[in-house]
Amino acid sequence: MISSSNIRSSLAALALAAALSSGVHADDAKMTFSGAGWTQFGMIVKSLDTTENKVLNGRGMLGTGAQFAVEYRGSEKIEVNAGLGMGSGHNLAVRKENGFYAPFGTGAYVAAANVKYSFWNEDAKNLFFKIGLFPYDYAPDAQNLGLYLLRGPVYPGFLMSGFETKEVLPVANMLGFQFHHQTGFFEQDLLFSFDSDWFPYWDISPAYIAKVHAGSALTIGAGVNLYHWIPVDKKLTSEKINEVAYIDTATNDTTYISFKGTKLMGNFSFDPKALFGYSGDGLLGAEDLKLYGEVAVIGLDKDKAHNALYGTISKRMPMMVGFNLPAFKILDRLNVEVEYYQAPWVDDPSIYNHTSGPQVTPIPKISALDTNNTKDNLKWSIYGSRVIANHVKLSVQAASDHSRPGLFQGYGDNNPPINHVPYFSPSEWYWSTKIAYFF
Repeated sequence: MISSSNIRSSLAALALAAALSSGVHADDAKMTFSGAGWTQFGMIVKSLDTTENKVLNGRGMLGTGAQFAVEYRGSEKIEVNAGLGMGSGHNLAVRKENGFYAPFGTGAYVAAANVKYSFWNEDAKNLFFKIGLFPYDYAPDAQNLGLYLLRGPVYPGFLMSGFETKEVLPVANMLGFQFHHQTGFFEQDLLFSFDSDWFPYWDISPAYIAKVHAGSALTIGAGVNLYHWIPVDKKLTSEKINEVAYIDTATNDTTYISFKGTKLMGNFSFDPKALFGYSGDGLLGAEDLKLYGEVAVIGLDKDKAHNALYGTISKRMPMMVGFNLPAFKILDRLNVEVEYYQAPWVDDPSIYNHTSGPQVTPIPKISALDTNNTKDNLKWSIYGSRVIANHVKLSVQAASDHSRPGLFQGYGDNNPPINHVPYFSPSEWYWSTKIAYFF
């Protein structure tokens, strides 16, 4: 079995070796420093989650942080990026017994740690290899919902979203390797990522994503993710034990459910301004009027056990569409996103860790099935942002989505903060604002 520390050490060693062997003695070496800081505040306007004496309406959400990064170009072919950040804030205090108080927490994170080698880089023609921790976003138009191919597990098929999560910001969200190729209107990526978010940790997920650009008006993309297909420890990913067994009560047949699965994705982005040759000199901004969307299939297994636990394929197909409203250059971006997903379980990861021991299982508690089957199918988000003087960004969002604020239960609770989504229907929502400054 390969440990997580060995994986991280190996990647760091490879990245460092590439940097030292190719760029240190370059005469044209250049080092660039950058930094950013932010403060955000939001509030839950409405949530019907009152279990265990929780009071969520009117609870505030506060966070702040900063990060610094350095980019080193040893030559035209080698680029090294490294950065560290620190974030702090409160988990959501939800119980009167604790005076609606939660301790202030602070944590460090890696903003970047990667090496990029470019084999060639010309106009609309490039090929490069990247290794380490790096940001990756295959659908930059989406600001909240979507990005299904690389966010969240397969079994269970949880979706992830929220206000300016790491997947839509220029911070590291992927640990692994990237091979990128573009020739003219066609570009493609081959990815090998180590999972640091979901159990079993550090399994490798190969993924392939391709895009076709029809001029500047239309982009169509598709991808496949072989999630956890290369396990670090096969016994953890596809073990045959009671905790992962589904027993057909009619036939007594047993099916062992693996964390491994397959995702498929298709997406598009359409900018009608390009059809009319709009140059940007008028009232409309560069992002105005863009229409985009994504649909995915999370899990292709269609046997009786998987259909009973996760629904048929139609219930494993999240889909979203977004539209950038005309902001007339008052805002850089003002968009509305809507999502539909028929997953037949409550949006709470704890339902998959309900055994008598510490064993995590992809099989939910039977009581969690169908209890939230239709009322949370629809999600929505409204997002706006503006960059001022190239150094300050203001952003705001109102949404009923998959954000997980982390609910602090009290000092007598030894468990980590509850991480379920507290919005059960489209009428339950929150808002959040942020001011960010960067150089």
